[in-house]
Amino acid sequence: MSAKLSRALPWAIVGLVLFAAVAVYLRFVDSGPFGIDSWWYDVAAVSRGSVARAVAVFMAQVGGGVGSVACAAIAVALLLVLRRSRDAAALATAMLLGIAGSELTKHLVLRPRPWDQLYASSGTSFPSGHTMGAAALAISLALIVAGSESVSRSLSRGVWFIAVVWVITMAWSRTALHVHWLSDTLAGALLGVCAAIIARQIWFRTEQQANSASSVVNVRPTA
Repeated sequence: MSAKLSRALPWAIVGLVLFAAVAVYLRFVDSGPFGIDSWWYDVAAVSRGSVARAVAVFMAQVGGGVGSVACAAIAVALLLVLRRSRDAAALATAMLLGIAGSELTKHLVLRPRPWDQLYASSGTSFPSGHTMGAAALAISLALIVAGSESVSRSLSRGVWFIAVVWVITMAWSRTALHVHWLSDTLAGALLGVCAAIIARQIWFRTEQQANSASSVVNVRPTA
């Protein structure tokens, strides 16, 4: 897992560069919706009183400021009880990095939200903080499971599947309620994933270096 994480770090940096490029475009060129935003705006719409809207509202409440922080705090507390302090620190760092990046970008880009919201939401639109939080938390947990030697591959794959579905559902809910454009949610998911990878790299870098050093020491020249 350490080797895979190291290989993922450059892609996380590329993701942040892409995120920044879109933010600059929206700030200085055109803050309006992209073509795909306008298309998805009509496709993802839900009607008032429908089951789909109820699911979207539930996701909005769970993924909001209080809900997101509560979920992260519970996860951190459980990890500490299990004596996985570095996992807990990595998860908390991912959330903090994601929130800081999201809020700073919102204040700099100032992209307007869609005009006919189906759920009360204030502030600017880019990126989606709900989707960022969902991605940072879900991917952090998936990385923790994947990095555990006591977990089978099938269980690890199942956790990854659930993590991806959770992020996609959160992104859909934000667009279905017309509180974000599709590009806002994609950017939020990208930021959250990058934050999770970078945070884990920060806290487990020494372990990776130790493993690399051990591999070098164990190599014996042949006679």
